[in-house]
Amino acid sequence: MSETEALATFVEETSLSDVPEDVQQKAKEAITDLVGVAVYGSHHDVGERVASYVDATFSSGEATVLARGNASSPGAALANASFGHAVDYDDTFESIVIHPTSPVFSAALAAGERAGASGAAVLTAYVVGVDVAYRTGHSTYPEHYENGWHSTGTVGTFGAAAAAASVMGLSAERIRHAFGIAASGSSALKKNFGTMTKPLHSGHAAQMGVRAATLAAEGFTADPSVFEGKIGYGTAMTPGGTYDPDELTRELGETWAVMDIGYKPYPSGVITHAAMDALREIVVDNDLAPDDVEAVTVALDDAASEMLHHENPQTGLEAKFSIEFCLASVLRERDPGIHEFTDEYVTAPATREQTKKVTRAFEENLFGGNYANYAARVDVTTVGGEELSNEITYAPGSPNNPLSEERLRAKFDECARDVLSADDADAAYEAIADLESEGALERFVEAVSA
Repeated sequence: MSETEALATFVEETSLSDVPEDVQQKAKEAITDLVGVAVYGSHHDVGERVASYVDATFSSGEATVLARGNASSPGAALANASFGHAVDYDDTFESIVIHPTSPVFSAALAAGERAGASGAAVLTAYVVGVDVAYRTGHSTYPEHYENGWHSTGTVGTFGAAAAAASVMGLSAERIRHAFGIAASGSSALKKNFGTMTKPLHSGHAAQMGVRAATLAAEGFTADPSVFEGKIGYGTAMTPGGTYDPDELTRELGETWAVMDIGYKPYPSGVITHAAMDALREIVVDNDLAPDDVEAVTVALDDAASEMLHHENPQTGLEAKFSIEFCLASVLRERDPGIHEFTDEYVTAPATREQTKKVTRAFEENLFGGNYANYAARVDVTTVGGEELSNEITYAPGSPNNPLSEERLRAKFDECARDVLSADDADAAYEAIADLESEGALERFVEAVSA
């Protein structure tokens, strides 16, 4: 069986009863994290503009746009996934640089509502979609990513297509065509990091995934073996010849990609988080005020430098990819959140004063040369001449360095209650926790509807 056929069969045949209980619980945890972030993102500047576009072009439909009304299923997928990535606060895999839940759940929800699916079907679709995105990503990693592609937008399209196809009940034959359609719609460039187009990558992936599944359901055709061959997706995306088709099918249905997901404690690029937590520990443990710090030096693997290309950010979006700003915000706030990553805060004189104290010291092959574990070392010099150092190997929130349940709930409340009432935020939280039960999806939709 070819890899395309194997993936399509997996998507068609997997039901919720096939998914272990701990995987189901992790999936609901990831969906909860995404929903909080996306609800906040719906009223962020990026969300406002995407919502306006969706209202103008996809305005009537049967799918929920979080805190914004309704749209067609492709439009709702575009909106919700863009909302989810608007402030770069959504989850990531630990082993590979992909934000899976934003495009995959957005596609599962939008296609599921159109199909009249149950919460259990949406949950199943999310789990298999995450698996497909993960496997597609690993089959082309790291060459695809290093060549300048943003994997959330490229391989996320396959995950979104799988999720939509699953919740719509497509046959394996039609899912293969959906993958072929998705392959020609998968695109996103890292060059756009730090701009509004980066969160649009997630929205594009979700929209293209729903489009691919919907067209395939109508009998629209594509190459049914799109991953294979000399001009297949795998080879085309890895011109250096590093495509590994075994990554698509190894232990398929036995290991679950959802378990590799980690959550962000800060609304910035995940590559900044180990450094931010390392500095946070130094500041808290030594009770340092901003004026107590003379200088901060941060060491990261040199491979991360292409992501962190805003040494002197001018906007909140650029700040998400500025290690200098991220550490300055920790000096000022200790625990910065959504309200610090704004244009006004970034350019405030008090912030600029702290940003100037931070020096980057990227080193080749630091921490073994694998920056997917996002390790960092931070050195602080105080005004009194004391030298303080801290190193964190895994990003906080990753499976190897998990966030507490309390910290995750606080993050959800911070985001969701900025837009929803406390009662509606609580209702959405509780509905997701019970998503597989009858009526839970309807309760969720009611809670997050405008």
